[in-house]
Amino acid sequence: MTDSTHQLIEAIHAVTSIVQLRIENGERSTHIDAHDLVEVLLSIADRLEPVVDQEPPEPR
Repeated sequence: MTDSTHQLIEAIHAVTSIVQLRIENGERSTHIDAHDLVEVLLSIADRLEPVVDQEPPEPR
C-alpha cells in the first residue's frame, strides 16, 4: 500500500468517525444532502492537504 493510499484511508476513517459521533449525539441527521456530501469531501481533502491562507502562485 502506498503512503498516499494510507493517508487517504486514514482521512476517510477520521472524518467518518467524526460524522458518526455527531449522528449519535443528535448533532447531525442520518439523511444527507449535497451540502453534507460537500462538507465531508472537503473535510477529507483538508486532512490530506490543509488549507493555506496564501494565494497560489501565478502560472508561468
